[in-house]
Amino acid sequence: MSKGISVYIGMKYSLLENLEFIRSAHKLNYKNIFTSLHIPEVDYVRVIEEFKAIAALASSLGMNIIADISPRAFTYIGASISELKVIKEMGVYGVRVDFGFTAKEIAEFTRNPFDLIIEINASTVTKVFLEELEKNNVDFSKLQACHNYYPRLNTGISVATLKRKNEMLKKYNMKVSAFIPSNFSKRGPIFEGLPTLEIHRFSKPEVAAKHLYMLGLDDVIFGDSIPTLHELEIVASVDEKILRFNVNIFQCSPLEKSILFSESHRNRPDPAEDVIRSTGFRDTLKATDIILKHNNVERKIGYITIDNKDYLRYVGELQICKKNLSADNRVNVIGKIVDEELFLIDYVGEETEFKFIEFKGEKI
Repeated sequence: MSKGISVYIGMKYSLLENLEFIRSAHKLNYKNIFTSLHIPEVDYVRVIEEFKAIAALASSLGMNIIADISPRAFTYIGASISELKVIKEMGVYGVRVDFGFTAKEIAEFTRNPFDLIIEINASTVTKVFLEELEKNNVDFSKLQACHNYYPRLNTGISVATLKRKNEMLKKYNMKVSAFIPSNFSKRGPIFEGLPTLEIHRFSKPEVAAKHLYMLGLDDVIFGDSIPTLHELEIVASVDEKILRFNVNIFQCSPLEKSILFSESHRNRPDPAEDVIRSTGFRDTLKATDIILKHNNVERKIGYITIDNKDYLRYVGELQICKKNLSADNRVNVIGKIVDEELFLIDYVGEETEFKFIEFKGEKI
């Protein structure tokens, strides 16, 4: 699993700005760069020259650059369907082939002798197309998939569609990536964000990233370029394997706080219908560790609770409410998952590992 950025050549940002952006992302351990060589609005002569400089920097930093390419772009680069050497010599890790290429041509691309990775469009893939790739002896070890981003409002795909497409691709053990938007630096000419999922169009990028990882995506990429430094940093901090919830703390004793922010929690293998249960601390509390009852209020969706001493052998159990529950004098309400992450509760299944981060407020 890894994270990536997008760099668009010949548009709003200069070559120097794009090169500096790549260096900043590299310092934060971003591994992948997506760029497009078939944006209708750009000057191709300028694009190809700047692309060579960007690809050279990416290669020198050990970053993987994937270029979205069209048959028209092939002619500008000086490459051909049967000769990909010139692309490899630029320092490119792989090419994303979409419109204008047949399954037979894509299969041929994967048999290139230069170890170029070939990336297909995950959003438009069909069972028939994958079967056609198989018939043409595609090398699946050289093939990966990336979903579209959708510049126009209301055109992003649904979670159900993404899951359906991913299931098809994972049958072939393909790595799959998708895009998240920036809230502050939206790419033109539409300026409505570049997410894969429509529900992410106005989401915080870190929330969108968490969601995509919980949906099983291997890589998450900023569709918009250039996001703010804070956006870049906070997405870089997103754990790719463990779901981290941002929480607001209510009344909370030092012992309860230590339980809340422990190394990690894990839902039980027999998940409850009403709550997410982290039970590990029930057996580790000392006789001197007393959890007194307090803040025994009505429990709402997303509230975090810890059972107090009156719950006897359950004392120390931490829960996240999946539905609204009545107040219980044996249950202390200590915090709440922030509103924009409440939907992520649905992705905590049996033995899902999760952590908590205290929400410190907004930054740009």
